Amino acid sequence: MEMRKILIFTLLALIALSMSCCTVSEQTLQRRAEQRAQLSQTIRQQLDDRQYKVKVRQAYPMSGPPIVLSTTYYLHVVGDSISSYLPYFGRAYSVPYGGGKGLNFEATISDYQQVWVDDHQARIDIRVVNEEDDYQFTVEVYDNGPAYIRVLSRQRQSISFSGEMDY
Repeated sequence: MEMRKILIFTLLALIALSMSCCTVSEQTLQRRAEQRAQLSQTIRQQLDDRQYKVKVRQAYPMSGPPIVLSTTYYLHVVGDSISSYLPYFGRAYSVPYGGGKGLNFEATISDYQQVWVDDHQARIDIRVVNEEDDYQFTVEVYDNGPAYIRVLSRQRQSISFSGEMDY
């Protein structure tokens, strides 16, 4: 009889434990969904306010393999200004003696267009002209954080970067 009581007690304990795990799991899923929604709202607000920073983690030169970056590089937009601190790997056609600034500069944005491609992805086209070159940045941002940057210039081969929004 005692063995039967132990078996019933063990069975009831397992049922209670499995029910509590389901409750915790549902709460965890709900919490994650709320965090994703809040992150999405934060990123959308930063883009709409034109106050955002993309941290770059990897570079994709036109020729050669992808390069993992050990230093924190970024593209920072504040209103009608842009601060580009990006490395350059590739061929330069015509640059000032010593290599010039490359993709390290601060400038005023000449043209800015932002479009939501779908519910979760924004595409931003930014044109910048400085004393060295004419740049076209295409930034694709997902509302959960990942971002991709493609840079076209007149004096250098194009280059792309991947990273994430700084939120």
